[in-house]
Amino acid sequence: MTRIGAVRWLRRRDPDFRVLRRGARLALVAAAGLFGGRYGLGNPLLGLYTLFGAIATGLISQLPGGPVQRARTLLAALPVAWFLVTAGTFLAVDTWMAAAGMLVVGFVIPFAGVGGPRILGLATGLQLFYIAASFPPYQPGTLPARLAGVTLGVVLLIAAELLLWPDPTPPGYRHRLGEAANSAAHLLDLLAGLPAGRPVDRVELSRRRAETARAVERVWLARIPPTERPASAGRRDRALRHGDRLLRQLLHHAYRIADDPGEVRDDELAGLLRQSAAVLHDAGRMLCGGAEPVGSSRLTALESRIRELYDRPSAVPTDDRAPDRLRREAVSLRAADQAHAFGVAARIAVGLRPPARSPAGPELDEFWYAHRSPLALYWQQFRFHLTTRSVYLQGALRVAVALAAARVVAGFLHLNHGFWVLLAVLTLMRTSAVDTRNALRPVLLGTLLGAAVGTLLLLGAGESPQVLLVTLPVAMVLTFTVGPLLPQFGGQALFTVLFVTVFAQAGPPNLEIAGARLLDVAIGAVVGVLAGLLLWPKGSSGELRRSIGRYLAVSATAAEEVTRTLAGRPVRQDAVDTARQDAVDTARQAWILAEASFLQYQLERDDPRLPPVNWQAALVAGQHLHLGAVARLRRGGRARLTWVKDAAGPLDDFAGRLRRRYTDLAEQLSAGRLSRPVAPPAPPADFADRVRGALEAGESRAAALNLVDVELWLTGAGADLARIQPADATAGREHPT
Repeated sequence: MTRIGAVRWLRRRDPDFRVLRRGARLALVAAAGLFGGRYGLGNPLLGLYTLFGAIATGLISQLPGGPVQRARTLLAALPVAWFLVTAGTFLAVDTWMAAAGMLVVGFVIPFAGVGGPRILGLATGLQLFYIAASFPPYQPGTLPARLAGVTLGVVLLIAAELLLWPDPTPPGYRHRLGEAANSAAHLLDLLAGLPAGRPVDRVELSRRRAETARAVERVWLARIPPTERPASAGRRDRALRHGDRLLRQLLHHAYRIADDPGEVRDDELAGLLRQSAAVLHDAGRMLCGGAEPVGSSRLTALESRIRELYDRPSAVPTDDRAPDRLRREAVSLRAADQAHAFGVAARIAVGLRPPARSPAGPELDEFWYAHRSPLALYWQQFRFHLTTRSVYLQGALRVAVALAAARVVAGFLHLNHGFWVLLAVLTLMRTSAVDTRNALRPVLLGTLLGAAVGTLLLLGAGESPQVLLVTLPVAMVLTFTVGPLLPQFGGQALFTVLFVTVFAQAGPPNLEIAGARLLDVAIGAVVGVLAGLLLWPKGSSGELRRSIGRYLAVSATAAEEVTRTLAGRPVRQDAVDTARQDAVDTARQAWILAEASFLQYQLERDDPRLPPVNWQAALVAGQHLHLGAVARLRRGGRARLTWVKDAAGPLDDFAGRLRRRYTDLAEQLSAGRLSRPVAPPAPPADFADRVRGALEAGESRAAALNLVDVELWLTGAGADLARIQPADATAGREHPT
């Protein structure tokens, strides 16, 4: 490859040279630490742990954010590294004690990733601190040198991150969400012309719809790398995730407004949409780093306008177009309500004062997380995942058992470089047996090639250590800069050559080093594959169908309970409490587990044995049912459904039929196959006549609005059924119940 060709290849793989800069920084730190400890301070062990600390946190770990954020993360991780090195040093006295410690460390650290992306990105690197220290020789007296080396490696890496070719801080999730909010604001502002009676440029409307859809799709968590997701239990990350959901719901209602052919002028609705667009714009600018936050007065004004329009006493004409007018108002009011909620969530996301509690009670407060302590928020997140149905717990147990077993094998076989066995387990293991098997060949072949090259280097060096002194920095530069850009086979080969030369520096050059590396990786591969086959071999795909199915069933049941409760016909005496529990607690936990399974599955190879289901649409359908139920409960008595002229009767029946359809689909998903199509239930045929009859009988406009609002919600949830299944599964089919 010519020099020009190499530069082109590098630009394709690393357009902004981010990997190249990080690799160069790491190579300088690693070389300075290793050679400085061995030759400058005369302490090879300190130099080795300096190198190891830099590699564990700079190469093995995946840290999000810019240089300052990564530096803070590394500083916060340093005390944990000290504890793990100390524990490993003292537990190395006995194989079984070291293996027991490995079992605990191997579970706790990966499972701690539930708490957020920073811990998730550091998990593998932190485990290596314990692994390196837990192998013989048992020398507690070397602990100060080990801790000093780890500290020096991490501190040097922090200094390099901040001072040597620092990376530009990439736009974070908050900035992306702000851009999506701005796009939605432009769309909503254009749509305000419809009820105002102004002609709307349909070409421009189509362009803004597409632009907003793309912007919202960019903040979909499944599109974001795991270490960059706002997945922590803290209130700021929760507010960002909340804002994402609100924008998606708002976009759904904005599309309904755009598709409404109604021509009745309503200046109050037009003003409401413009006011909502202004709040969205201010919130988006604030999330993007604007100086001015969304003012509390502006949010209060929008909330008051929503309440006034819900309760305005103006009469509704009882002609044939009355239900359509009410639908238009209900959709616009829901969009405004979501714009207001987004403004509040945006304030919480930037650390401003949280809103007051909801009058419906803290368990129904949309911003409940803003009033909880960080400890309570993290405990809830971990508590929801303390079940074998959690993919996080499954993954942590899988890794812990594999590492503990590998530590026992390495101890009883008295392997000189048993560290490589456990490193191979971490390198090879994936969340499913299929992905682990697919990673096996490149890991083994790369190790074989690297061992062969390392053997040739040792043979060429002979008794001359100067050759290895020159070779080692070159190996560092290639491994840290080019290795991450190569396929796994090439990266593994370079990594093997590096470690062969490193351990040749740590002691007398020995031709057995390369062979030991190959043997240890093979043993680690066997242990990793066996653990993957024995412990949840399907990975998240098996849990995906069960958790999504359960979430759909629980959410549909909550929707039925809430509809019957609002209609004043509870299914039993404690229906109100049951509806709240199902909608807030049970459905929330089911949602968390389902979302975790879905996000994990996006990182795995597609499982052809799964039913042909649109899993993203299924997750959105569950949110539509669950969050819609909570939103309507939140309004309390103001959300009641009138029984004048039996207007709520069709909705009561519709909610029951919808629950049965979703339960049917959930049972099929849990069984692992779609044996029969589940068609959406037909909406109430005479619903419009009943609404008109209630209005003619003197029912208030607010109560009629509630009827239409619930009908729109349930009809939309029914349409979600068709999106979940294959396109031809529900065509032309209707169930009798």
